Amino acid sequence: MDHLLLELESSNRHFQLQLKSRHPRLTSYDMRLCTYLKSNLSTKEISVLLNITPDSVKKAKHRLRKKLSMEPEANWTEVLSDGSRLF
Repeated sequence: MDHLLLELESSNRHFQLQLKSRHPRLTSYDMRLCTYLKSNLSTKEISVLLNITPDSVKKAKHRLRKKLSMEPEANWTEVLSDGSRLF
């Protein structure tokens, strides 16, 4: 599982750098969450990877929406895949 996480995060390094340059207030936790959401992982899958409850992931996603000024009905995969919506 650790190998999967390293591969996932390293393959999205360019995305993370762009995101951080546009939204400097994002924490490393926010960046990791964005990477998992961009990879279309479910809330439950993310909770297992981060070793937290699914409710904690939902709360983190809500806070991240606010930081990124996203609409409540916006789809994570679409928004994070289409960088023009965030940048």
